[in-house]
Amino acid sequence: MSGSVSLNPLSVILAIASFAAAQPKPLRPAMPVEPISAIVQQFKSHTLVALGDNEGSVQGSEFRIKLVRDPRFAAVANDIVVEFGNSRYQDLVDRFTLGQEVSPESLRHVWQDTTQAEYTWDLPIYQQFFQAVRDVNSSLQGSRKIRVLLGDPPIEWEKIHSLDDLKPWLNRDSFGAEVVRREVLAKGRRALIVYGEQHLVRPATPAVPNIVGGILEQLEKSGTSVFAIHTETRQDLSALQPDVPSWPKPSLAILRDTTLGAAITDSRQKRSLADQFDAVLYLGHPGEMTLSKLSRALCNEHSYLEMRLARLALIPPPPSAAVSPMQMLQEYCQNPERPVEVVDSDPATTRMVRDTLTDAAQGKADPSRFAPESRERFVTFLRNNGPLFLAPNGPLQALVLLDVPGGKNSQRRYLASFANGRKIVVNVELSSAHRLLAIDARPE
Repeated sequence: MSGSVSLNPLSVILAIASFAAAQPKPLRPAMPVEPISAIVQQFKSHTLVALGDNEGSVQGSEFRIKLVRDPRFAAVANDIVVEFGNSRYQDLVDRFTLGQEVSPESLRHVWQDTTQAEYTWDLPIYQQFFQAVRDVNSSLQGSRKIRVLLGDPPIEWEKIHSLDDLKPWLNRDSFGAEVVRREVLAKGRRALIVYGEQHLVRPATPAVPNIVGGILEQLEKSGTSVFAIHTETRQDLSALQPDVPSWPKPSLAILRDTTLGAAITDSRQKRSLADQFDAVLYLGHPGEMTLSKLSRALCNEHSYLEMRLARLALIPPPPSAAVSPMQMLQEYCQNPERPVEVVDSDPATTRMVRDTLTDAAQGKADPSRFAPESRERFVTFLRNNGPLFLAPNGPLQALVLLDVPGGKNSQRRYLASFANGRKIVVNVELSSAHRLLAIDARPE
């Protein structure tokens, strides 16, 4: 027929297939599954599985130990690579986890002498992890015993006298990635990687040039696929998917092509949860989460406090801190129990702090509330970081005044309670004109 067009059937099929592939897949709700079974299953297709550590989380620690104690774990994994151990003491940890005698005084160097001046790894949950691996290995035979690999560089603190001495040791992710390549990949083994979440987040695409990146990014750049799990203890996931509160605790959910995975949790880069991780580990509502506390025994140990305070003194406090890490440790050890609410004789300042927190959660900051010398720094900081750290908690429900540090009118400490049940201690420092010089928040 004149003017007719002859169509190649194969071309039509290919065109339809190409069009279909270009369409975004419909999203489905994330579905919870039993987490240990799911992790064991991932080891059948991945050499490495990375599990985020929300540092200090009791529930996160309990899950890790439950995972290690499950017989199915030792059947598929050989090693556990941890951030919370100085590799200088690898031989010592090998002996301890294999059941040999190691004195507590020697073993504590593993977690107390990492490159981190802070005392996070001194919390009891990290020592308990090493003990759990030792217990598990006592029932395993020969090559099936689990090895714990220490991912922190082998710093020698006796040679560290200044911040300049410390800085060369802080390339921690590159060192940890090399441990994985040398001790796991090169030997044909499989490993669970337990690191703080910030070390496991996948970068934006394309990655920022000339930035080395975290341990997961470095391993994947060299061609190794890692299954990455986000451990959620801070954000109320029901705001992203309403049925989450009905999930069993704990649960694991795959994020790809789900409404939960598509949620934007990084307000600065507009990146979805699925862009950063493969799965989420749900441990319960944020209001149910608890943090491990430094033991009273360590607080009462003069040599320990002397060591830890000397190391903290090397690190300048962040510009947003109203109380230095040294002061925080000293005040905690002086009163390890929860601070007591006191009568608020200056409600106007409390209103200013409440309004500042409420605005920060929305990415806003009123410059007039800040002293001139800190205004520019804090306004930018709160606008950029407030939504990331405060918004997931929901609206601020209450703000009560706690013990005023040292009885100084220029410093105030509050307990902020949020809609998701999370509680945060907020330290502020005020200028003589009663404007904010510094504001700093940390979990209760």
